[in-house]
Amino acid sequence: MSPRRASKPGVMLDLWRPPQGAGDPVGCLATTYTFHPGLFDEQCLARFLDIDSEPNREDLAFLLERENRLGPVYAAVLVDHTQAGVEHSYRWDVLPVHVRGAKQHAKVSLLAWDSAIRIIVASANLSEPGYRTNYEVAGAVDLSPTSANLDFLDRSVEFLRDLLRLVPGASHRPPPVRRAEEFLAGVTKQSRRWSRVGQRAAVRQLLVCTAPAAGPRSAERSSLEEAISACRGRGASPKEAWIASPFFDDDQGTDEVASALCKALARGERRRIWLCVPAQQEDGGGRRWRIAAPKTLLTTAQRYGAEPYVEVLPSHDADKNARIWHAKILALRSRECSALMTGSSNFTTAGMGVGRRRNTEANLLTVVQHESFGREKGQLDEIWPDMAQVREPDQAEWRGPEPEQDEEEQAPSKANAAGFVAALYRAGDTRQIVLRLEPAHLPRVWQIRATGQDVQDVLSSTAWKKGGHKAVVEIEWKHVQPPEKLVVEWEGREAFLPINVEDKRLLPPPAQLERMTADDMLGILAATDPSAAFRAWSRGQQPHLGDEDELDAAVPIDLDPLRRFDLYSTFLHRVRRRARVLAQLRANLERPVSSRQSLEWRLKGMVGIQALAERLIRELVAADGAADEALLTLADFLIVLKEVNYSSSNGALPKKIFDDVFSTFLRELAVRLGKEVSSHRPMFGADALAFWERVVRRCQE
Repeated sequence: MSPRRASKPGVMLDLWRPPQGAGDPVGCLATTYTFHPGLFDEQCLARFLDIDSEPNREDLAFLLERENRLGPVYAAVLVDHTQAGVEHSYRWDVLPVHVRGAKQHAKVSLLAWDSAIRIIVASANLSEPGYRTNYEVAGAVDLSPTSANLDFLDRSVEFLRDLLRLVPGASHRPPPVRRAEEFLAGVTKQSRRWSRVGQRAAVRQLLVCTAPAAGPRSAERSSLEEAISACRGRGASPKEAWIASPFFDDDQGTDEVASALCKALARGERRRIWLCVPAQQEDGGGRRWRIAAPKTLLTTAQRYGAEPYVEVLPSHDADKNARIWHAKILALRSRECSALMTGSSNFTTAGMGVGRRRNTEANLLTVVQHESFGREKGQLDEIWPDMAQVREPDQAEWRGPEPEQDEEEQAPSKANAAGFVAALYRAGDTRQIVLRLEPAHLPRVWQIRATGQDVQDVLSSTAWKKGGHKAVVEIEWKHVQPPEKLVVEWEGREAFLPINVEDKRLLPPPAQLERMTADDMLGILAATDPSAAFRAWSRGQQPHLGDEDELDAAVPIDLDPLRRFDLYSTFLHRVRRRARVLAQLRANLERPVSSRQSLEWRLKGMVGIQALAERLIRELVAADGAADEALLTLADFLIVLKEVNYSSSNGALPKKIFDDVFSTFLRELAVRLGKEVSSHRPMFGADALAFWERVVRRCQE
């Protein structure tokens, strides 16, 4: 497909929605320079996970649905190290990327579902301006089991792996880096079962990148060189070029990158270059243009004998709303083919990969062979907006780049001192903050503080020295909730230190979950549409929202308040109803599951089998005059689990692995529940207790 220019708000977010038939989400890894975690969490991830609740109107339902859907799913963002450290959910990772002397500037996202993979290459940061108000450009390459461009996927995975090597402390393979590596390995393994599709001879799509050398075995990369090389591979050097960029270097840098382009154009041909730049006319309608770019763009092209044309990038959309141009586009044309490069690379030395200082950049290059009656060339041309031409560019006022117009140039840059490598939050019964430091690079005096509701000093240089100058320091964290952010202070400066959780399975569930009864939890686990069940339960906790929408038809019977408290709730009706719900629970457990991680979440997740068992025990102990009925319910619950007969399918977790994991889980659960009931034996009748003990022995077999 050809890239799309985001001329309307919301277009970029649509790319995060799963394709039809994609299946359950597996994971996503995105990259950005500036970063707004709220947009990623509430908009991008919500669409990727196919969450129906609205964060602004159904905040409780959204919170619970997101936490539950994210449990078995991997999610992370690779961010330039100066923009990392922001507050974010511990259910997903923020990985800082440190490019020495340059930026992590790529905007590429790898999204994976059971039966689909999508690679988004964009100019937009994961920020409100990028996804809401700017002019941006984005392209997506989709892979499916029957049609997979594996070459493009391999290049994308290779680029992301190179970025992981630039994460401080990556050589130690901390849990966030290891999770990212395992996700990329899993995507590669998943796609190898798919049918490789060869690209049409007339159309070819490539990922072209700029990057410094990521290690002794890797070389520097240049988006400009890779784009030119792809065109030459189709016949000849390009003779025409179009450049659209919102930001440029000073005169010296602009001369360097413009010279590189001009030298790459065909010789002995009429060479033309279109320069599409930010500009405005004096007094809103005067004859003289004021151009936000260095004049070197024009003079360098003239010096190399190319014919330059200057056009003005739009600053308003069709509805007259002001929109800052942030898209980056390079088009090339020869006699044989046309090429369009869209993505993150500004027309700068660091963006195009010309010179010593190189950002990390990612661009989608679409190369189209010229054919009679071919439509692809016209589709590439459609991305360009209508632009006014500067008739006498030599007479215009070339003011040089104006960084205050660009969100990336406005972004605060808070680089940490080199000695502060990484931070982990260790959840569980013994809560700790684990710091990794490089003692040789630490400032003389420094302090780390935790901010948020629970504010406390974490570590100072004085305490660190008394503790033995350790490279890895474990600090006790007394509060139930983890710290929101870590701030490092030294020599009158401060910066955030990104913190991720060591094992997200040990994170405490949301406090609101304590209000959920065993029947509520059972109903959600048994529902054909758990999202609708979450929303229905949440409305019951927030009555003022109850009349806004009708309850979803998929609401399980135990979550319908008109049925839970009607006149027919006799013992017999309760038993029959619970039997139906338990049968549906068993059917849900027997459905194919994509991975062992997903199975573990079904069993031990926030609203999983183990959580339901704990809730049933808690309500059994609190039963007043109905202890035998509660014990029989617990026995029925174990019987249903014992009768689970998993059905696998192509691409799903094999039955043998499921049975091994599930049978071990069931035996351990039966032992634990048996001990709990034994400690309250006087509560139960002899017959109920005897039946319960037979069920426990059967589950331990």
